[in-house]
Amino acid sequence: MTTQSSIKITLLAFTIFLTSQISNAQQNIKIEHKPERPLKEKTGSNYSLNFDFVVENNSADTLRLTRLEVRLLDKNNIVIQQKFLDNNGTAPSINTIPSIQWDGVSKSMLFNPFPEINPVTEKLEYIFTFNDNIEVKDVVTPKNYEQVQEFILPLKNRILVYDGHDFYSHHRRFNYEFVPIKQLGFTGNFMRYAYDFVPLNADGKQFANKGENNTDWYGFGTDVLAVADGEIVALETNQKDDKKFDIPALKNNPLALYGNYVVIKHSDNVYSMCGHLQNQSSASLKVGDKIKKGKKIGAIGTSGSAFFPHLHFEVRNTIGHESEGIPSYFNNYSLILGSIKKDINKGTLATGDIIQSK
Repeated sequence: MTTQSSIKITLLAFTIFLTSQISNAQQNIKIEHKPERPLKEKTGSNYSLNFDFVVENNSADTLRLTRLEVRLLDKNNIVIQQKFLDNNGTAPSINTIPSIQWDGVSKSMLFNPFPEINPVTEKLEYIFTFNDNIEVKDVVTPKNYEQVQEFILPLKNRILVYDGHDFYSHHRRFNYEFVPIKQLGFTGNFMRYAYDFVPLNADGKQFANKGENNTDWYGFGTDVLAVADGEIVALETNQKDDKKFDIPALKNNPLALYGNYVVIKHSDNVYSMCGHLQNQSSASLKVGDKIKKGKKIGAIGTSGSAFFPHLHFEVRNTIGHESEGIPSYFNNYSLILGSIKKDINKGTLATGDIIQSK
């Protein structure tokens, strides 16, 4: 056997070995996305996809995510667009993901870092690269979401969208794989499309003085309205406006997070929830009541996990621990742009928007 032949055989054997090692590594990595069929939320001229990846390392080896690429495909499987995060440069884009290393057997959540998609996107192919050479693919097939009901805003005042559900919002970044949260029974993100609303005064301020007291806030005690017709399916009105809640109680009642709340069923798998309501502000209501759009169902308070007086509003598909949030579109409001008012017939809201019902 010649030296050249020997080298070729050695290289072939090494290639086979390396391929085998990569294949074994791939088998030890499990990636799933939740929800299984993410909803397309219309945001202006584009759409947004709000979902999560759960990445699990089933080996004793350390894995580090070094590149994440997404390919957006149309109905004919033709690439529309490609985006990526990698470890290139002095401040690598891959480091914008909080957790990119799995030390041995472990599991962690990764929030979809590419939320904006082209309207004609029918499928997304994600390629995860670990340790520079281990590739694992996950295909995501979103679905359109059409809201049947016409929602009004739950407040008549001029309001600030203090926090919405964009990529940086705490609503968006609810980690139900975090062990203490998982132990309470949560298996999905019920606040995935939630909003925190804060009423403003004529000068655009949220509170007087330093805002240390509930009554300093201009929105404290403001009427909260039903966004659409429906039936009350869950209600609490006896909690104090003390910014406290019982964490263990969430195991039996996940809605306890919100202190006082009213949940209205509008249709199958469509429930609106108004939380952190003022003590006794819903005392005239009861489960089973039929509610009309625009009816007062409570007032803004600081019950439950509220840090300050505001209204937490969300739409979800059930009221249990398995609940997933769904988008909400509002009708007939104005977007306040300084001295300009832009009338919106129907749309979603963004963190930082100042809006008012027409």
